[in-house]
This record gives sequence, C-alpha cells and structure tokens, in this order.
Amino acid sequence: MKAKLFFAFLFIFLSAICTAQNIEASDTVLVSPPTNHSPKKATIFSAVVPGLGQAYNKKYWKIPLVYAAIGVPLYFAMDQASLFNEYKDAYLSRVDDDPTTIDNKYTGVYTDDNLLSLIDYHRKYRDLFYVFTGVAYILNVVDAAVDAHLYYFDISDDLSATLKPNILFTNPNRFEPVPSLTFSLKIGKKSSYQYH
Repeated sequence: MKAKLFFAFLFIFLSAICTAQNIEASDTVLVSPPTNHSPKKATIFSAVVPGLGQAYNKKYWKIPLVYAAIGVPLYFAMDQASLFNEYKDAYLSRVDDDPTTIDNKYTGVYTDDNLLSLIDYHRKYRDLFYVFTGVAYILNVVDAAVDAHLYYFDISDDLSATLKPNILFTNPNRFEPVPSLTFSLKIGKKSSYQYH
C-alpha cells in the first residue's frame, strides 16, 4: 500500500512540474497566406507533363507514383498490342491467298480459329490497359489541381490533441488513486472529446 501511495504522489509531483508552453490569444499573429500559387498553372503543368503539377505543388514524393500509375498500364497495353499484331499478321498471312506470305511461326501450333480467339483476347486487354492508362493520366491532372487548391489550407488551429497525466479514484469509499493518462482531442472550435 505504501508503494502504491508513493508512486501515486510521485506521479502527481512529476505531472505538476511538467509544463508546456501556453499560447495566449495575444501571442498569435494572423498572416494572410500568399496567393501566388495558381491551381490553373498546376493543372496545365500536369496535363502537359505528368508529374510536373505535383512538382509545382512541392509534392515531390508523388512524382514516382504518377509515373508508376501511368507507366505500368501503358507497358502492359503495349505488350498486348504487340501480341495482337503478331497474331493478326499470322492470321492474315494464312488467309490472304498469296503463296509468298506464309505463317511459319504458328503453323501446326494454332488453328485459324485459335488465332482469331487470341486476336480478340489481346485486343480486349490492349484496349482495357489503354483505358487504365488514360484514367491514371486524368487522375494525375485532378490530383495536381486539387492539391494546388489546398496548397494554403491550414487545419492547425481547428485540430489539436493533448495527452496529460491524471489520477483516477476507482473506489470512492477507499482512497486508492490510480495513475492514468487523459487524451483530449479537439476537432473544430467547440467540440472536445476526452479518453481515459
């Protein structure tokens, strides 16, 4: 019991001497943000060269993501286009009634119907990967525009969290202090939530 009481008073003493800087309302200076960051410029930059709008917004970490999001489906689209052209040329050389054009690569491997199925398969996935590439390009432009609009957006005044030591009494009939921590979360100007 003496050890618990000792640690409770030690906890109270340490929490009393630990202080943080208090910011008074008179200490704050309101500065209007500069307005020379243009969302229109960021949008145009990102539309002309993917990733340039993110560089203009100083979000350099997004540039590799932009190139990966555009480059990966573009690579697969080009791969599917290559296979599509290969199977199409093989099929056309079989059915063109010209004895000088012969399909040596797939003769005996695929029938004409197999080649038509492969042509349709690779055309479908080529087109799908081109659509993914276009969507990634559009998302790159939208991301740069939205990020430029939120360039000066500041949430530091409306969102805060504090963690303070506290003493709880679990049994009101007996003096048994229990050291604890109080976590206060302030969202907005008037709402505050506390967790023990």
